[in-house]
Amino acid sequence: MLDDLDFGTRSRVLGAICAFALALFLLALAFGILAAPFHMHPVLAALLKGFIVLLLGSIGAVLLSLAAQTLMGKREKTPGVPDEALAHCLTCGERTPNDAVCPVCGEPPCDRSHAFTVNKEGWAGSVFGLALFGALLCLGLFVLIGPYHDGERRVWVLLACGALGLLLLAVGGAGVFGSILTLRSALGGESTLQYAVTSTEWRASGSGSASWGKLIWLAGHGRVVSPLSPSPRSEGGYRVSPGDIQFAEMVATLDAAGIVHLTDVTMYDYLLGDKPENGARPRARRNGPLPFTRTKKRSLRIRLAPFFRTATPEGEYDDGLSDVYVMDELLASEPRNAVSRFFAQYLLQEADVRELRQRLDENPVHRAQALTHARALREGGIVVAQELVDVVLGALGDTNANPTA
Repeated sequence: MLDDLDFGTRSRVLGAICAFALALFLLALAFGILAAPFHMHPVLAALLKGFIVLLLGSIGAVLLSLAAQTLMGKREKTPGVPDEALAHCLTCGERTPNDAVCPVCGEPPCDRSHAFTVNKEGWAGSVFGLALFGALLCLGLFVLIGPYHDGERRVWVLLACGALGLLLLAVGGAGVFGSILTLRSALGGESTLQYAVTSTEWRASGSGSASWGKLIWLAGHGRVVSPLSPSPRSEGGYRVSPGDIQFAEMVATLDAAGIVHLTDVTMYDYLLGDKPENGARPRARRNGPLPFTRTKKRSLRIRLAPFFRTATPEGEYDDGLSDVYVMDELLASEPRNAVSRFFAQYLLQEADVRELRQRLDENPVHRAQALTHARALREGGIVVAQELVDVVLGALGDTNANPTA
């Protein structure tokens, strides 16, 4: 409110003095009305005094608080993050010191407190809302019963005052109820937690709740990208069909040609504590450690690479507009871009290689065409390492294979 007048130290002090003077005026007026005699029914006098005192007193108290904050400078206190939340890895939830590498997901050491955002309801705003809506309740009752008690018998006046009184009662009652709930949460020390961690290989986010600095629950989701590595092959027979080998060679060829990108992704979902359901109020556990659950899913993700850009020959076209047409013709004639456009119908979004195989199996014609595209790329000079084929086979779950190139 006073920031609009903040053009320097003098204006800030002047604004604070004005707010302080106005607050004293309103508080003095509220006190005078409270002490003044009202010549009416005691109930009506109490309702009218309650409305004026609550309204002027709440506004005066807010102005006093703003003036004090302006003179002393704003001090935004950030509630602390519970120690229990900082003791767990933000990616997988494993209990790991923040100065050590996580033994489960490999998250490097970091200051976890900087990743958290803590939101806590203040009690001052709730008290102001409670007083303001309480004033509306007093005014509603006064308007509802005042005219009838004073002898007013005109029907239209009674109906108008009754409708206005009921409206004020409805708004004031709803506001008082909401303010009480907010004040209850604020006095209970409840706060909500949110965090986000983003890096080249790690990405994690989560939320939770705490009460008086004690963690109630914390849930998170993490994604870790690792270098491609083949799954360990166990000894035994050859239990992979030729079709699976062909699919693995096809995906490996597309990756070697730069048409798609393969990434080894591990997903973590964890829950620390008991998360309330259906908007229920969280409750802190009195004794014992918080229960911990975690799920881990590793998959080989595949996504489409951008189209290849072929340089436009210089000196063959004079106007700049022709270069655009030449670029389109070169892109259309580039075989790899044609293959990329074919797979775009399946890879508009990143997918698991198992999902891609399932979708191709549902369309045998497109599967045959995809294998033909991969064979043409290999015949055109694309060399595929057997280790890359083994990576795809391992992601498909066929780790007991011994395919031939």
